[in-house]
Amino acid sequence: MVDEFRRIYSPLASEDAWRGYVLPHGVIFEPRGSSSMYATVRRYEGVTDPAEAGRRVSEGFVALISQVPGFVAYYWVDAGDGVMLSTSVYEDQAGAEESTRRAAGFVREQLASLLPNPPQVTAGEVVASG
Repeated sequence: MVDEFRRIYSPLASEDAWRGYVLPHGVIFEPRGSSSMYATVRRYEGVTDPAEAGRRVSEGFVALISQVPGFVAYYWVDAGDGVMLSTSVYEDQAGAEESTRRAAGFVREQLASLLPNPPQVTAGEVVASG
């Protein structure tokens, strides 16, 4: 999308010229390496009681990970059909990695009966936000 926009409107502009530019759909372009945020998404399948999992996450886990240095945001999503997703955002990679460690411990101690399968974990640098 950025390349197409650049080709049409200003093929000579550098990445620095595009930094912070609002692209279609409200996405703010941040070239790789300029972002100082990292995100981790965990997908849990086979959740046996989504409402109870949400309650436990809200009452215990949110406070636990919001204390990690660099905390920006956390979301717990009920995607339906026994699938739940969590997204945590941190100012740096160390915070994102610490959130994954804390999530593993919390699931083991508080959610094992509700989340019978290990999560699919995807993490990386935030390169666009909106």
